[in-house]
Amino acid sequence: MIGRLRRLAGGSLPRFLLVGALGELLYLALYALGWRLTGQATLAIALAGGVCLLVNAVLHARVSFRVPFRRGLMVRYAAIQGFCLALSLGLGALLQAGGAGPVAVGLISLVVWSGCSFLLTRAAFRPAP
Repeated sequence: MIGRLRRLAGGSLPRFLLVGALGELLYLALYALGWRLTGQATLAIALAGGVCLLVNAVLHARVSFRVPFRRGLMVRYAAIQGFCLALSLGLGALLQAGGAGPVAVGLISLVVWSGCSFLLTRAAFRPAP
């Protein structure tokens, strides 16, 4: 039992969640800074989102999945996040149309986006045999 818990704690999922949480904190800090400097939400979002996309791609490669970062991974990571965004938008629309409240929609879409992102990123960042 203890051995199984150690393997789980040392696996890629906890590292993925940690990197994701740190990425969210970085995004919020950069967004606040961008908002303060520019006064424009779209510019602050673009700045924070662009930086965090790059940082998360590198950290997921190096920390979550322990593979060398290459430019090709950045392209794959951006495509994965775009797919997860589209999936979450569609799911959110369906949930809202079905009468789900904003908290439920937010939590469910977060779990779906994170789970999908983990599975696809793990597959895309798998080390070469």
